[in-house]
Amino acid sequence: MTNDGQQVRGRGRDATIAAILEAAEELFSAHGFDVVTVRAIAERAGVSHALVHRYLGSKADIFRAILSRNQGVMLAAAPDNPDLLATANLIMREGLTNHRRYVRLLADSALHGLPYEQTTGRFAAVDRLVELAERAAAAASSDERTDEDLDPRFVIACVVALVLGWAATESWVLPAAGIRDMDEAEAIDGLERVILGILRDNLPGLDSSDRTSS
Repeated sequence: MTNDGQQVRGRGRDATIAAILEAAEELFSAHGFDVVTVRAIAERAGVSHALVHRYLGSKADIFRAILSRNQGVMLAAAPDNPDLLATANLIMREGLTNHRRYVRLLADSALHGLPYEQTTGRFAAVDRLVELAERAAAAASSDERTDEDLDPRFVIACVVALVLGWAATESWVLPAAGIRDMDEAEAIDGLERVILGILRDNLPGLDSSDRTSS
């Protein structure tokens, strides 16, 4: 391996940091937060352990940097859409179709050693879904509300858990359920129906326009 100074001069500081983050994201998404070491990240990125620490800090700092750089990627699929069901569907499809590694990274890291308090503490797509769910519930008429209504934030938490869990376990749960011939598009179509059903069944205040998926 060439020394760090040569490598940084060869591709620049920003490119070096990007290479480290790319290597870390790949390793974290494959193995989970707890298993991956800074040394392994450095080896994958082709730099020294010391340089990773100098540029990005601890393993938790590296993970937060990965979350930050991915912060808006799923919400970008529906940045200003006021329709909760359409927004939930677009975010889910964007995550599982174009950013599955990031979604899997979140799931695996939640399961393998990284407390929520050590993340960025904010996830733009989840914030947007909570906002729209609370807006729908607040707009519900007295006839639509019941004493058994769930907190809209909890409903969104369930939907998020389903998407994260699907990204982490799809290859296991489908054959476990006896399903071995479902292709990716069919699986995502089915997941869309389940998610929209959860939202319709548990959130009052969805008007007729909200009840048609995009």
